[in-house]
Amino acid sequence: MNIDLDRLYGAVSLFTIALVVVGAIYAVWHTVASRRRSARLIAAARVRSGHVPGGLPTVRGGLSGFGEIGPHSRPQPLAANDDGEFAVIDEHPRIRIRYVGAAGKKIEATLQVQHLDVNKRMVTGYCDLPVDVRNIPLRDIVAARIADSGQRFNVDTWVDAVRVARRRRGMMA
Repeated sequence: MNIDLDRLYGAVSLFTIALVVVGAIYAVWHTVASRRRSARLIAAARVRSGHVPGGLPTVRGGLSGFGEIGPHSRPQPLAANDDGEFAVIDEHPRIRIRYVGAAGKKIEATLQVQHLDVNKRMVTGYCDLPVDVRNIPLRDIVAARIADSGQRFNVDTWVDAVRVARRRRGMMA
């Protein structure tokens, strides 16, 4: 039996170094993934507690005048010196969405949201004309942007914020 011990030791040491490198890469990846997951969970908890993140479509709401938001949806100021004007989640934004249609093709359209059904997870709205009404399941939406500013936003976070706003107003979520 002709075994070269130097080659065997070299192969074993290379294998050991490869295992250490793979273990270090896994440890770094696991740490980064857990931090991202924690940040995502914290952001979701903040939305559920009523915080409106900066990337969502908002309207300005005040304490005086009920307007189109309604008498029960008046937000309360956070501080005594607050002027009463702050951002309230917009439940009927005009958004540019890209979604997968019934035929399986991606469709891009500008949608004026008329109704968001949180339970069925469906957005109802019209595109160019009020007779062009589309019912789009949220799972089919690939990307969404605010039509006026072009700013990208997360549809799932928007739905959670609308659910919280409706719950605070006493409406059915």
